[in-house]
Amino acid sequence: MDDSVEGMRLSSSPVSAFLLVALLGCSHAEEEKAKLAELQKKADERIAQVESQAKTKLADVQKELDAVKAELTKAKEQTAEAVKSAQSGAEEQAKAAEAALGKARQAFKEKARLELADANKELAEVQGKVGKVPAKSKAAVTALMQDIQKQQKTLAKDIAAFDAATLDTFKTVDAQVKKDMAVLKAKIRTVRAKVGS
Repeated sequence: MDDSVEGMRLSSSPVSAFLLVALLGCSHAEEEKAKLAELQKKADERIAQVESQAKTKLADVQKELDAVKAELTKAKEQTAEAVKSAQSGAEEQAKAAEAALGKARQAFKEKARLELADANKELAEVQGKVGKVPAKSKAAVTALMQDIQKQQKTLAKDIAAFDAATLDTFKTVDAQVKKDMAVLKAKIRTVRAKVGS
């Protein structure tokens, strides 16, 4: 019996060894599984941490982007307000300039009309004496009187030109009025000399 027990012991040795290796393998596999689970847990924690940091950075970037958008909107509004203000100021200045030009037009027209009225008074004094002119001078005086009438019409047109005068043409119109007024007065003096008053 000893042999059979001994035989059994020897024959059960490979089974025990296998069981021992299997048990050792299982415990080693479980250790590996535990290590793998621990690594997986650490990886998941690291991923969660990185995702959290990324979300925080993304939120910070979004806040900065919103702030920049707000500043841009504010800048656009200020620019639009500045442009509107500048346009309004320019329009007001243009209106003021147009009003000043209108006053200048009226003043120059009034001055020219007064000068024309004075010249016409002088002409009225001379016209009363035209009928008493000797026959030899009558044709010349009549021709001068017709020229004076034409010159009066020309001067009336010149004075009316002040209504359309711009800053650029104002001096030209004024110079023309003065020139035509001088011609009118010279013709009236010539008639006065011919009628002897």
